Amino acid sequence: MSNTKYAALVEAAKQQRKGRLNLALEAIAFDSASGAAISLQTLAEELDAINQHITVNADEFDDAASDYNQIAERLVEKLHWPNDAIRVIPQGSSSTKTLIRAPDRSKFDIDAVCAVDISKIEAKDPMAFFEKIGEALEDWNPSAKKRCWCVEFTNRRYYIEFTPSVPLNTIPAQAVASIRYRPSDRYSDTALAVVDTPKAQWKTSNPEGFSNWVSDQAKRTILVSLFLEKHAMEALASDSVAPVPEQLVPLSDTLRVAIRLLKRHRDMSVRRGLFDAKLKPISVIIVTLLTQCYEGLADQDARYSNPIELLADLTQLMPGMIEIRNGEYWIENPTVDEENFAEKWNDNHKLKEVFDNWCEQLIDDLQSILSSTDERSLSENMRRVFGCTAATGSVPPSSSGLASRAPDRVHKVPARGLA
Repeated sequence: MSNTKYAALVEAAKQQRKGRLNLALEAIAFDSASGAAISLQTLAEELDAINQHITVNADEFDDAASDYNQIAERLVEKLHWPNDAIRVIPQGSSSTKTLIRAPDRSKFDIDAVCAVDISKIEAKDPMAFFEKIGEALEDWNPSAKKRCWCVEFTNRRYYIEFTPSVPLNTIPAQAVASIRYRPSDRYSDTALAVVDTPKAQWKTSNPEGFSNWVSDQAKRTILVSLFLEKHAMEALASDSVAPVPEQLVPLSDTLRVAIRLLKRHRDMSVRRGLFDAKLKPISVIIVTLLTQCYEGLADQDARYSNPIELLADLTQLMPGMIEIRNGEYWIENPTVDEENFAEKWNDNHKLKEVFDNWCEQLIDDLQSILSSTDERSLSENMRRVFGCTAATGSVPPSSSGLASRAPDRVHKVPARGLA
């Protein structure tokens, strides 16, 4: 067992864990031996169907990938920069394969980073560089945000947030001293500098390193056996290249499934009016805490016999992964030193209060699912908690009673000349 930072955080989180879900799972496992109506196998199958249901529709995904490439090609055309000077890569949920459908008809976003090698072009002024990217996208009437341009598409279920950046090691020497944050030792070779427009200066970022971190942890073996059907266990071949990674995720990839399910529960909590959308836990906090927890468990050589037990532990341990540094809440970016994803919590304590309340509601809802007395009530509880009903815009229920939509094909995204 490795004595690492995240292993230590997991150990501390275990002391805070209430363990309600673990007790409920133990009761199910015990009753299953005598032929109870609900089994861990049934739970796994139902969760797998939920996971498939919230996967972004394949056609919408293909359209988004096409538009994503179109933006990249437009930059080459409009800016007259060398092809090999521009690299467009995904970031956020699409790059970590945790993109999910909204529970209503609202749009989903695809985040992209345009990394430009400024050793091959002239871009000493960060604000001028940012504006030049915006001008190249003018056909889509982009709107400027703090670090990106938001591009809306007519009659699309998504929008693309496009972040101009440069490789960190190409920043002009005179600007290095003023840059905000430094790259961590992990994944430093993919570190970028993005334009922090409120401060009119460069800021360190590492979306590719962050995605690689999630992927590297997800590959680590914690599940020692699975009793799922074969289709739920197979890790699909992933030869997709940037622009956008394939989004199909099997239940055996429990880390990513946990992230997706918790993001869905958060969105449903907003839809039910449990808290305001402006106060909801942001996705990067959910992804970071769960991945830190998974890494810590892996460092402890933890082993689980089924994905439901692992999902329960990730859910219950997640709040205990939050650090307190000098009296402030801290959730570190593992790829950028000094960047605190919980920074806003320290200025607005309501955000932390909402996070805590959401975690409690999540545990209550999962416990309600585990308390189901038969398959019918289990399926109904699942649909209610994760919003997989006709009332939230989903497809009709499957024969098992669960609203499920497994994508019927694996969609490959062409490179189209850009990485």
